[in-house]
Amino acid sequence: VTRTSTRVRAMAETDTDAAAGESAPAPAVRDRLGDCAVCDAGVAAKYRCPGCAIVTCSLACSKRHKQMGEGCSGKRKVAEFKDIRDFTDADLVSDYRFLEDALLEKDRAKRWRPRFRPGSDAAARADRAPAATKTVDLLTQKAADRGVQLFCMPDGMKRRVANTTFYDRKRDLMQWRVEWLFHGPRAPRDEEKKEKKKPTPVARAEDAKVDETATIGSALRAHFAPGPGNAARLHELRRFRSLQERTNKSENENENENETSSIGIFLAAEGRRADDPRFHRLALDSTLRENLNGKRVLEFPTLHVAVLPEDQDAFPLVPENE
Repeated sequence: VTRTSTRVRAMAETDTDAAAGESAPAPAVRDRLGDCAVCDAGVAAKYRCPGCAIVTCSLACSKRHKQMGEGCSGKRKVAEFKDIRDFTDADLVSDYRFLEDALLEKDRAKRWRPRFRPGSDAAARADRAPAATKTVDLLTQKAADRGVQLFCMPDGMKRRVANTTFYDRKRDLMQWRVEWLFHGPRAPRDEEKKEKKKPTPVARAEDAKVDETATIGSALRAHFAPGPGNAARLHELRRFRSLQERTNKSENENENENETSSIGIFLAAEGRRADDPRFHRLALDSTLRENLNGKRVLEFPTLHVAVLPEDQDAFPLVPENE
């Protein structure tokens, strides 16, 4: 009886303490993120934006902050420059994760590439089957015999798949794929930045096979020829077509002034720094073989068509000593 009464008395005391605890709850601990920075309602924040580090309390506030100011994408800015004096441990962790992602993508590409070979499932799903090693070696060798340093990208790359350059063994002739980029007029000078914007291509054309014995001028004039279904393209090229028509008129009237010289053809110099692009100016009356001699080409030549002297500043030439 004594033990039973003692146990009942202990249970009663425990229930009394629990009731007292329910009536007087302990003060809540403040969240480490603080209050929401969007709604200003004193609500504890739950989320932190990876892009701008602002804290929000709900999905509605998170969407609202992306529309404030200049807007926020909500994505972590992995390539944004930050002064070393403002560098924190969080920035170090961000850079470390960026390197981890890069290594992961490299590993994925390494494991995918061996499967991309003739007859494989990856090659069957591609837009174009991978070229044989002998074909690539032959193109590289024949280009080198002509003084052209040809670089071929790995199978599956967009430029490698699009390349239709062909070597004709019977005629000992290279037939190059040529990409044309026709640039529009220069934008007006930006008064705030004090610099001119780069010219923007207004039209793009491709030639699957151009004989190396053809001149640059003849290959260019083929894109100005009228034909069925070419009205929209000729309208885009009206800046160059009108110049070509004036040139033909001057030649027929035996005038000394040659308007064709106002059209400039440029080839980007490969292997240079991205912040210092340079170009080779090609001669319109020379063959494609003569123009590519001594140049570097990535898969196939991409020729920039511009009007001179208006667009000369947009295509700085390679120094003569290089």
